[in-house]
Amino acid sequence: MHFERLLATLGSKAPRTLYLQGNTDLPNLDGIGFCGSRKSSRKGIDTVRDCTEQAAIAGLTVVSGNAAGIDFEVHYHGLSVGGTTILVLPEGINHFRIKRALKPVWDWERTLVISQFDPDDVWKGYRAMIRNQIIIGLSKVMIVIEAGEQGGTMNAGMETIKHRTPLYVAEYRDMSVDARGNKELLGLGGKPLARSRSTGRANMRNVFTDMERDPAISSKQDQIRLL
Repeated sequence: MHFERLLATLGSKAPRTLYLQGNTDLPNLDGIGFCGSRKSSRKGIDTVRDCTEQAAIAGLTVVSGNAAGIDFEVHYHGLSVGGTTILVLPEGINHFRIKRALKPVWDWERTLVISQFDPDDVWKGYRAMIRNQIIIGLSKVMIVIEAGEQGGTMNAGMETIKHRTPLYVAEYRDMSVDARGNKELLGLGGKPLARSRSTGRANMRNVFTDMERDPAISSKQDQIRLL
């Protein structure tokens, strides 16, 4: 099992213990991370569904944080088209339950649940922020769908830029109030993710190109204890 990217991205901030449930081979595959508002607009939901389906069909593992809104859509649509997904928890793994709406598409062979927290730790806001680091570390590219001016999604976007992981930010007309942070992230170095005029779908071409650019990472997986 390989967590080289996680270690190379986070360095000394990488967790030394991870609790896993599901297909533990998924971190070996190319991961693409998603984050966004818990209360996304309809446009945001449509955008993340489109991006997720394209990524999953292309053979990428979609990674997100198991929250309501954008995160849920990522896991659901990744699985619904036969793809793979990683759910990174902001709490201990003993609190994990499969959401009712996910059960029709759930497949443990195509899913991995990860937590860096003690198994009985409860949800806390600061743990959600810490959890974002794992999503970034498991992903070759991150996509922000809708970011508020403050909060977890903005934090995830800024941390992605800090770690020099390619960041794509949804860009479309009439941004909702919940997406005011998108413009700021674009100004900080995020790359625009817009709709293709020819297909009417999100233009993922540059995203897939960045996915192929991955410098060699030395193997350090023995530094993380897996449970």
